[in-house]
Amino acid sequence: MGDSNGLAFIFGALLAAGIAYFFLGSNGKTSSPTILATTGPVLHPSEYRKFKLTKKVVLSPNTARYRFELPTPESTLGLPIGRHIQVMVPVNGSPVARSYTPTSTDNDRGYFELVVKTYESGAVSSYLHHMQVGDEVSVRGPRGTFQYKPNMVRALGMVAGGTGITPMYQIIQHILANPEDKTRVSVVFANVSEEDILLREQLELWAADHDQFDIHYVLNNPPAEWTGGVGFV
Repeated sequence: MGDSNGLAFIFGALLAAGIAYFFLGSNGKTSSPTILATTGPVLHPSEYRKFKLTKKVVLSPNTARYRFELPTPESTLGLPIGRHIQVMVPVNGSPVARSYTPTSTDNDRGYFELVVKTYESGAVSSYLHHMQVGDEVSVRGPRGTFQYKPNMVRALGMVAGGTGITPMYQIIQHILANPEDKTRVSVVFANVSEEDILLREQLELWAADHDQFDIHYVLNNPPAEWTGGVGFV
């Protein structure tokens, strides 16, 4: 990771999934949601469209994977790799929006997924936590300016903390699913405890199956038998 010739660094965030790329940003403005049409692009950059929750999988006491239905089984979200979406929900009668990066890509048809950690003071994450199957959220996008292109660099270094792994996860799976993309990817993934390591099973499967990908864990409070990194990143 010390080679500066073609090595790019993308940093994850501890506070929220999908909002810590180099160039991510939103203007914080909201608009009235509309019912999603069944033709044309699924996402709209300024108009909020509604998507129904069809599945929720608890990954840890405060984190879950949420699956939302697209208009048809063949629909794709249409989100460029490296971009994110804005999710709006009603909180105390007022619309509140936050940015998230789906862990799914356009290779996944008929749905998109978000991995979200619930924070006690998080208005949108708390709303998602209490959603039931069949409930809806309003979404618009793409948002942000960074967009990954295959082989845009020789090697890609990533540093992520907590749910900040989700923007990295999106790019990693896109690279590894494309045999023509020879980009090497190295990830440093920091967490408080071993139980906090999200998406670990899939990350380690990728590392075992792909020589071009490796991941290194760092914990603030490691167990006695821990052999990975220790400390803060």
